[in-house]
Amino acid sequence: MKRPVNTLSRWLLPLFLLLLAACHPSDGKKPGIATREVVDMAGRRMTVPAIIERAYSTRPGSVTLYAIAPDLMVNRSLWMTDGAERFMSPAYLKLPFSDGSAEEIVRLHPDVIISYFSINRQSIDQADRLSQRTGVPVFMVDMEMKRYPEAFAAMGELLGRQEQAARMSAYLEKWLLPVFAKAGQIPQSQKKRVYYAEGNRGLNTDPSGSFHSQIIDLVGATNVAQVGLLSGKGMSGVSMEQVLQWNPDVVIVWTGMGPSMTTLRNITADSLWQRVPAVREGRIHQIPYLPFGWFDRPPGTNRILGALWLARLLYPEVCHIDLEAATKEYFTIFFHRDLTDAELREVLHPFTSGDAAQGQSTQSKP
Repeated sequence: MKRPVNTLSRWLLPLFLLLLAACHPSDGKKPGIATREVVDMAGRRMTVPAIIERAYSTRPGSVTLYAIAPDLMVNRSLWMTDGAERFMSPAYLKLPFSDGSAEEIVRLHPDVIISYFSINRQSIDQADRLSQRTGVPVFMVDMEMKRYPEAFAAMGELLGRQEQAARMSAYLEKWLLPVFAKAGQIPQSQKKRVYYAEGNRGLNTDPSGSFHSQIIDLVGATNVAQVGLLSGKGMSGVSMEQVLQWNPDVVIVWTGMGPSMTTLRNITADSLWQRVPAVREGRIHQIPYLPFGWFDRPPGTNRILGALWLARLLYPEVCHIDLEAATKEYFTIFFHRDLTDAELREVLHPFTSGDAAQGQSTQSKP
């Protein structure tokens, strides 16, 4: 009796992966290719090719790898906001979308896998397993925003892009690090209280301590959400009664719905949400989202702009940020794209709170 095809496939797949791993030694060495030893941000040592020509990025590292070395990328691991394609290079848009399966990685033949995520025992174990399954060294990069200078330097050394990494770090020193310094000087009594509205109705959020809402803490504000922290994708559920009790000074709205801005529309059209003073009085703001959400999802280097945007929004008298200049410079350095004045207005002003209250989709003037 013939073995069913699907059963045979399941039996052959592990053998196929073992054979591929044998062809690609897990120490990163390839016959006849010069190698070198590197140390990632988790302190793990590994051997990689002396010159890396193909780099694979796990989520949410696509944004950061695109900034450092877009020509070395072999995959995309993130979906963009609708309508954002025009801000990215044609070469990037042609890359296959791959979200980390060993089979997909092996087919793309990368010299190194860059894992951009929080570094802890669990993520280190996952990186080790991924390297064993694929036969490709996994270089870990910490996603903590205050470690961005170290992350850029580490990736620059790994990929031979020290000059670009230095440009990125110089941007941090010019724009972002001063915000962090000023945030530490804001008295507790003067900190703005912020609610981060996620989900279709705005009744999901992430509390302090989550990397999804990290920017709120870093710019010197208080995250009002007092709910359990969900690992991974986050988005803890809350009730309207809790939001009313927290009574935030400002509501900021996630970018998960992209240009449709469904969450913002639902909140501003909901009579229950009108009981929240911040919403009723127009202190609700759509987070910019082109070409990726500026605040979160992905929690990558796109958050640099989000931090500048939120700091200026909350503390204009303390954080004297020329957001137009900062945005233009960011796009040039991190997205390799010079914005026109019209594009600058588009990315900075997706929707004003006044327009939201009227249920109209019009752009504000800068």
